[in-house]
Amino acid sequence: MKIGKKLILSMLALTVGTMLLVYGGLYAIVADMRENIQTLYEEIRTGAEQTIEEGLYAQDSDSLGVLADMQMEVTDSRLRIVSDAVEQSAEFAERLYASPASYLNSRYDPVHLSKAPDTLSARYMFSAGVEETAALREELKVLSNMEEIFAPVMRYNSKLLDNLYVGTASGIFYQYTDNNVFRENYVVTQRHWYESAAASPDKIMWKETEIDSYGRPCITASMAVKDPAGKVVAVVAADVNFEQMMSNVIGSGLGETGTTFVLGVTRDLVAYSTFMDDVKAHNGLYNAFEDHFADAKNVLKKIDDCAFGHGEAFHAELDGREIYMTAREIPSTGWLLCTAINAEEVTEPIGKVTAQSDRLFADARTKMTNEFKSLIVNALIALVVIALIVSVIEYFISRTISKPVIKLTDTVKNTGEGDFDKKSEIDTRDEIGDLARGFNKMQDNLKLYTENLKTVTAEKERIGAELNVATQIQADMLPRIFPPFPQKKEIDLYASMTPAKEVGGDFYDFFLVDENHLALVIADVSGKGVPAALFMVISKTLIKNRAMRGGTPAQILADVNNQLCEGNDAEMFVTCWLGIFDLTTGILTAASAGHEFPAVCGPDRRFELFHDKHGFVLAGMEGARYRDYEIQLQRGGSIFVYTDGVPEATNAESEMFGTERMLEALNRRSDPAAKTFITEVAADVTAFTGEAPQFDDVTMIGMTWRGNESTQSE
Repeated sequence: MKIGKKLILSMLALTVGTMLLVYGGLYAIVADMRENIQTLYEEIRTGAEQTIEEGLYAQDSDSLGVLADMQMEVTDSRLRIVSDAVEQSAEFAERLYASPASYLNSRYDPVHLSKAPDTLSARYMFSAGVEETAALREELKVLSNMEEIFAPVMRYNSKLLDNLYVGTASGIFYQYTDNNVFRENYVVTQRHWYESAAASPDKIMWKETEIDSYGRPCITASMAVKDPAGKVVAVVAADVNFEQMMSNVIGSGLGETGTTFVLGVTRDLVAYSTFMDDVKAHNGLYNAFEDHFADAKNVLKKIDDCAFGHGEAFHAELDGREIYMTAREIPSTGWLLCTAINAEEVTEPIGKVTAQSDRLFADARTKMTNEFKSLIVNALIALVVIALIVSVIEYFISRTISKPVIKLTDTVKNTGEGDFDKKSEIDTRDEIGDLARGFNKMQDNLKLYTENLKTVTAEKERIGAELNVATQIQADMLPRIFPPFPQKKEIDLYASMTPAKEVGGDFYDFFLVDENHLALVIADVSGKGVPAALFMVISKTLIKNRAMRGGTPAQILADVNNQLCEGNDAEMFVTCWLGIFDLTTGILTAASAGHEFPAVCGPDRRFELFHDKHGFVLAGMEGARYRDYEIQLQRGGSIFVYTDGVPEATNAESEMFGTERMLEALNRRSDPAAKTFITEVAADVTAFTGEAPQFDDVTMIGMTWRGNESTQSE
């Protein structure tokens, strides 16, 4: 065989061997890279899930803390109202026993419990086995003066208190309530509230939730009454309205699964979301902590640590579900308020991150596979073409292909160890360079996506918590105690505001400018959300402050308009109706800043729109002027003012409620009481809109003038 042929065969053999070696090495490198990339992805996803989970729990820990602080303060303030009422009543009772002779000529005539009406009033009974004597009747006459403090306390706290009562060592039971159940076997001095207060005088005693003698869940505060010699002669007590307690404590929570519960000093449950259902299901209390919590002893330790500043929010198992919770102490009682949210709600966004990461990785893996195929084909063509210089090609290919791939593999391993910032330095103009640049881009995308998702999730939770707080603050600013001025018999006044889902800008207000003049305000701020709520607070404050300085409604609106125009870069505005009503004459002086026409009930006892002349909206133009006008209300006459949420309420067919339907509802009222016709208008609006969403606040004020003393006597 000729040398040339041998050289050709040798070169062919060398070429085939070189191709096999190169392809074998390349295949091994590619396989290793694919495995490393898969491992990297799993590590990245696990790390991202862990990082996001930590961020979500940190964010929810802050939100739970804020919510717990707010609910603790609300609950503490309401319980302090109860304890203050009991303490003040006990002090008043001690004055009675210190000087009984001064109170024998009481103007109060006590009624026996068995004969008492079912309305809020005072009534008494004697303990079983106690014989009625002259001394006992005399003590009862002195004790009846307790109505002087019981009556106002119960009227102004009827939603918080079920009843106020006092029991004496002699066997008298005197209470202020609307419940007239007569219990023949009732012994005052043997009741828990009496025994606990008598055993610990000089302080308020709180009895945690129990089933009272009426068969209802009850929370009781009591305090001993001592005579001048220091002997306990009576005990004053109050029962908390348990349903209101449940509404205030359990009424709001974080997210969709948030819940709140209260633990007593004994660490049994005082209140929780399913308390009433459990009482019915178990025919009694089902409030033992260990009946609801797994590993109750350890959970109680964490609750104590969290409530007293030694621990952070933690995980627990409540009624078979995992929760994330925090706790705060209620100072007035020593009870603990706990706020929780289901753990699965906290981690819900992680699933979205994982799904998006899987899609990104699948796209990147497909691109890498195509690049690898193209690389192999090009390598094969290059090897065949340069077969004559196989030794040089073998070295070139090894250096050109293998080295960049190894570098890229090292970069992949570094990224798998958590280094997102160390990029591949390969900058060749072939497929390996494209692969490296594609991998670098994938790193940036994954890092950016993870950071953006954490930021967006945290911002969403923050905004949600702030909107809940803003909604509550906005509602709390409006006067909600009716009747607002019990001493003013000339008027019957009622107002309501039904907010839309989003924080809005409607508000109403009423206040006495002086002894004979009542200011009525109703307004609607442009826009929605927190900006509208803030502008509403400013507007409400400016109007009231200016009105208290005197002047006509037009003068007041003009001054407030100028103040609101200053620095109004957001270009917000307010429609407002302001009236000042003379309680003695029935004359209403009013002015309108672009607000809805009021409805007035005249001598024919029918409501009609009063087409007043509108001024420009507040904060719309500095220097705007407004016009006063007067409406003379007759005895029994009424006025009704409202925001556009009433006539513009829309049903599922996009039809508006309108002023005609509003007037029909007003004129169909069952009696002239302000609460009645406002309630009936609200009911008609609700029935009209049906299942359609409420897009605007529905706000109304109604007032009926009963006349002054001279007209009432006619």
